[in-house]
Parts: sequence; C-alpha cells; structure tokens
Amino acid sequence: MPPPWIPFLVLSLIIALSALRLWLVTRQSGVSAYGFGRHAAIQGVAERLWRLAVLAALALSAVAWLAPDVEAALGRPDWALFAPLRWVSAILFVAALAIIAIAQIQMGASWRVGVPKEGPGDLVSRGLFAWSRNPIFVGLLTALAALLLWSPTILSAAVLAGAWTLTLVQVRIEEEALRETHGDRYELYAARVGRWFGRRALPSAGAERVSL
Repeated sequence: MPPPWIPFLVLSLIIALSALRLWLVTRQSGVSAYGFGRHAAIQGVAERLWRLAVLAALALSAVAWLAPDVEAALGRPDWALFAPLRWVSAILFVAALAIIAIAQIQMGASWRVGVPKEGPGDLVSRGLFAWSRNPIFVGLLTALAALLLWSPTILSAAVLAGAWTLTLVQVRIEEEALRETHGDRYELYAARVGRWFGRRALPSAGAERVSL
C-alpha cells in the first residue's frame, strides 16, 4: 500500500513549485507573470474559483491522510482502499507532478498564471508543448483525477468537475490572447498540436515549422 500522505505531498509540491516559478519569472523578467486582467469579469470569477478548487483539493487530501474516518463519512467506499487501485493513483500523482514541473521549466520566461494585462509571453512549442498545447492543465487535471481515484467522494468529484469547467473557460481565453499576439505562428502551431495531446500532420509538406 502506498503511503497515505502521497496526495497531500504531491498537491503541496505542485502549489509550491508553481508559486516559486511565478516569483522567479516575475523577478527575472520584470513583468508580472500573474494576472487575470483579460475579460476582467469572467477572469475575476475564474481566479476565485481556481483558488477555491486548489484549496479544496489540498484539504481533501489532508482529510484522506489524517482523518480517514471523516473521509469515510464523506462517502469514500471501501473498495477505494484496494492496494492496486491506490498504486495506480499514486503513479498518476507522480506523473502529474513531473508533467507540471517539466512544462513550467520548458516555458521559461513565458510562464504565466492567467492572462495578465501584459499578455502572454513568447510562444513555446518545444518539449512537452510539441505534444500538447496545455500540458500544465493536463498535469493539473491528472492530479485531480488521481485524487478522485484515491478518495472517491462527491466532494473530490465536484472538485474535478469544477476544475475541468474552469479549464475549458481559461484555455479559450488564453488561446484568444495567443492568437492576437502571435497570429499565424499560433494558428500553425494549433493546427499541428492538439489542445490536450497529440500531433497532427499538416496538409502541406512544405508548411513552416514552428519552434523557438
């Protein structure tokens, strides 16, 4: 059986690494890497709900670790304690952490949370971004899916469903900003790489390659 603190540790590391990366990018570039200034009304709501979703996931992971009786009272079924299922969840947690950490590093100075008024950074299409336009969101949703698998309750399901809805809204806002900033380069990139994962062949073999 994997250690019961794995979900809490991984989610804490994701939050800590994101905060550290945000501080480093802002400090090194001199540009605020955090902001929800685009479509202010929608983004303001999204910002508050994202914070709520992340804090709720962290709280649920702490309950699963420190208060299993409370977790059971929330509706966690006995089959969720099946060791192979817990190991699958633990592997997903570690994979999610790795995806998020690698993607943040590969973004470099382009790392953003939300879409600040300064807009997105340079277009990144290498590494994980050559296979997914949104690997950080993929990693985050994988972590929340792992939490649902580890502790299947109505609350963990609600957190995952809410995060998925917020992701759909946020991704479209970010795509709009990227199109305005990078124009045809982003259109070509979007034609080659899936929103979540996968690569597509371009109709023309002589199409321009997008890279940084």
